[in-house]
Formats: sequence, C-alpha cells, structure tokens
Amino acid sequence: MAQAIDLTPKKKPQQARARASVEAMLDACTRLLIDEGYEAVSTNRVAEVAGVSIGSLYEYFPHKQSLVAAALARAMRQVMDEVGASLRTALALPNQPHDGIDHWMRGMIAALEEREDLLRVALREVPFFWSIPEVREFSRTLQKFGQEGQYKSQRVIHFEDPEASTYLLMNMTWAAVLQTVLHRPAHLSRERLTRTLVDMVLKLL
Repeated sequence: MAQAIDLTPKKKPQQARARASVEAMLDACTRLLIDEGYEAVSTNRVAEVAGVSIGSLYEYFPHKQSLVAAALARAMRQVMDEVGASLRTALALPNQPHDGIDHWMRGMIAALEEREDLLRVALREVPFFWSIPEVREFSRTLQKFGQEGQYKSQRVIHFEDPEASTYLLMNMTWAAVLQTVLHRPAHLSRERLTRTLVDMVLKLL
C-alpha cells in the first residue's frame, strides 16, 4: 500500500511581505491548474509564474502536492466563507422562507461558479483531493450552516426531526448545486435549474 503524502506546508508566512509571496504562489498554482492541468504543475513552473525564487517556494512548500493542496484548501475556505455570508444575508430577508431559500441557493451556486474551472480540474485530476483537510471538513461545515439556518427559522420552518431533516436536506441540496454548476445538460439553463431547486426545497420544508 502506497504511503500517504504529507500535504502540510513547512510553515506559515508571518510577515506581510511573506504572506504576499505565498499568495502569489497560490495564485500562480491556481492559474496553472486551470490553464494546463494538474500534471503540468511543477514547483519550478509555479515559482516562475509567481515571480519568486524556487528557494523561496521551498521555504513553505516541500513539494508540488503540498502546494496544490494549499491552493485548493484556500479555494474551499473561500467557498465556505461565501456560503456562510450568503446564509446570514438570507436569514435577514423578508418573505421567509421563500426569499431566504432563493438567496441562499443562488449564493451557493455563485460560490461554486466563481471556482468552477478549478473544481473541475480538482475533481478530475488531483489524486489526493479528498485527503485535503478543508475538503474533508466541507460536509461538516455545510451541516453547521444548515443547522444555523434551521434554528433561526424555527418560526417559519418546522421539521418533525430537525437534525435528520437538516442533514438530508443539506446533502441533497449540495448535490443538486454541484450538478447544476459542474454537470448541467446544455438544454437546461442554470436559471431554470436554480428556480426549480428553490421550488423543490420549499416543498420539502
């Protein structure tokens, strides 16, 4: 059995200049993943595109895999931040639950669409994608958002078994969002699928 690769960076940047350099490395890695695919990414290519020395890159990332993992982890954190912010806005809207559900579903889709090309490469080509901690924690974080939404909407949303219902509803919804963004048939517009998803979720409440 092959030994699992340690995806952990060597260290975290502490100074502003160092943080900017690492961000440039992650930006470069992301662009290369999207434009050329996982196999084309190398530490030398990332350093070249980022405009940093290879020595500087190796201060933080011991190999290509840790660099790619860091770039994808950043993207997943961004998705979760945006999904969480969308939920908080949704909960404050009038005409609940329709307006809130509509806003949150659109927020989820928008967060993925922003990183659609990167996610396609990650799911198709990166062999350790599901080993990245932020990816493994994604479902748990999504459940927390769902529980927050259910708790704050108790006056308009009633479940006989709130915990089980929230778990199932969030997993079904996220699967539908992924399909809408990454695998949508050409004859079905995203707007059509989004409206239908909102309608289906509302009927399940």
